[in-house]
Amino acid sequence: MNTRLLTRTAVLIALALVLQQIKVQWIAGPAVNALLIIATGYNGLLGGILLGSLTPLLAFLMGIMPLVIVVPLIAVGNILLCTVFYTLRKRSEWMGLAVGALLKFAFMALAVNYFIQVPPAVANALSLPQLFTAITGGLVGIVLLRYLKREAL
Repeated sequence: MNTRLLTRTAVLIALALVLQQIKVQWIAGPAVNALLIIATGYNGLLGGILLGSLTPLLAFLMGIMPLVIVVPLIAVGNILLCTVFYTLRKRSEWMGLAVGALLKFAFMALAVNYFIQVPPAVANALSLPQLFTAITGGLVGIVLLRYLKREAL
């Protein structure tokens, strides 16, 4: 990882930390998902994976997400979104976002409803809202990517 890529990823992590302080899922969720798409589209898959892995961990450490058991679940959901977007973006950014958001939602909803026990409010927050926040944030991220200076990845 070169210095420029590391710096851009660090800036996106810092932005995500600030945005997570909002603590309102319908605002912070799309904002963080937009940053995931920007990190992946601008910094490559590794940048997206780093951001997607660190944001839930940092949210837990900062007391935003109180349940440690869902940290890896959220990280995997974020990584799915980033990986699918990265893989399909050459064909269609929109398709990459749609499929990635659906997979993130499906994985997280299945996990909290069938594989791990969490309070109903947490299960609800990590189910259907994840689809909406991923799509909304992803749309914003794709639009913003068009205005960022393109460099070879």
